[in-house]
Amino acid sequence: MDPQGMAWLGAGLAIGLAALGTGVGIGMLASKSVEAAARQPESSGTIQKLMILGIAFIEALCLYALLIAIMLVSKGSEENKMDEKIQQTEHVLAVEEGLTE
Repeated sequence: MDPQGMAWLGAGLAIGLAALGTGVGIGMLASKSVEAAARQPESSGTIQKLMILGIAFIEALCLYALLIAIMLVSKGSEENKMDEKIQQTEHVLAVEEGLTE
């Protein structure tokens, strides 16, 4: 498999697994927050603040995975462009030496 294909595969796995983990994490956080607010309604304001803070941290993990996926895809396309340039250079050198036309 070529480097660009591997980069796309890695990017897809990175963002897919991160989105899955983020979804599960936020679901569990919301569930436990509602459960805590139901048990102690007087502290629901504090629970809500902590829930929002937790959601922000969980979402940050998914954004890091998105950044890594973008970096992988751009790196894979750079490798592909470099391979094309190397092949063009080899062809030009071969033509200059009279080996091929």
